[in-house]
Amino acid sequence: MLNSYPQAHQPERGNAPVWLDLLDPNEDERKRAAELLGAELPTRKQIGSIALSNRVRISEQMLRINVPGFVRADGGQGALTPLGILLTPTLLVTLRYADSLAFDRLTKDVAKDTTAGSSVDAFVNLFESVSETAADRMQALSDELSQLSRQVFSDRTGHSNMLRGVLFQVGRIQRQLTQVRAAMLGVQRALAHMCEDAPHWIERAQVARLHVAHTDLQALAEFDQQLDDKVQFVLDATLGFINNDQNDTIKVLTIASVVTIPPMILAGIWGMNFKSIGEYDWPHGYAFAWTMIVLSMLLPLAWFRWKKWF
Repeated sequence: MLNSYPQAHQPERGNAPVWLDLLDPNEDERKRAAELLGAELPTRKQIGSIALSNRVRISEQMLRINVPGFVRADGGQGALTPLGILLTPTLLVTLRYADSLAFDRLTKDVAKDTTAGSSVDAFVNLFESVSETAADRMQALSDELSQLSRQVFSDRTGHSNMLRGVLFQVGRIQRQLTQVRAAMLGVQRALAHMCEDAPHWIERAQVARLHVAHTDLQALAEFDQQLDDKVQFVLDATLGFINNDQNDTIKVLTIASVVTIPPMILAGIWGMNFKSIGEYDWPHGYAFAWTMIVLSMLLPLAWFRWKKWF
């Protein structure tokens, strides 16, 4: 898919685009974008390279940025997909292979005609959108973790059955945090390089906005560490409660097995077919046997209760 956005408030440019957004493009769309850009577009393999030397390249009239892991494909369940950015003084080209909340936010702003009218402004707005989206997603995940924490440490009915579901929720949150972390890391490295060595055709005010976005991402990285610790805490607490429930079950089974051993021994003894067993001739032998069996069960239970084992 190729989306073209013309320059705002510049009718003299006609329909000339200021931003080309390619979402999993086919070969024809790549050729059209390359013609408008005046340069070849990188392949998905080149964009996804993890080599640091391939992340940012600055020439006289073009800036190339590659983010190897940006968003997950297949609705957040697949592998991380890369993001490629090519910027000239007149045109911004973005290459991506999955839907992104940051791009959705930016395209909505474009539709409302709230963005500036140059390719560099669109480039700066993109990084600001990434920063704002990352902050929103991390805040939402933090709220979810707080809710899960309250559920884990609650004492309501069905608490044990709820713990299994909490494990799935923690896993989902961890996957989303990994996605946000990977995107922020790639963008943060690109911004750091940009802030130090920006092309001359990017104005100081625009570089200052990039500095702010970079600072925001650094703050989010610290917040991400706190969220990671919180995820680990909720996970440990959930596993701890599950272990406690299992220990309680084992305790009940252990008490039941210990309590039933004495009556089984007595029943086994009195069930022998020896004529010399004196209790057989007692007038109240049957009642005596039942009394001993019941007492042999109650006495261990009383001892366990005194020890506060249940």
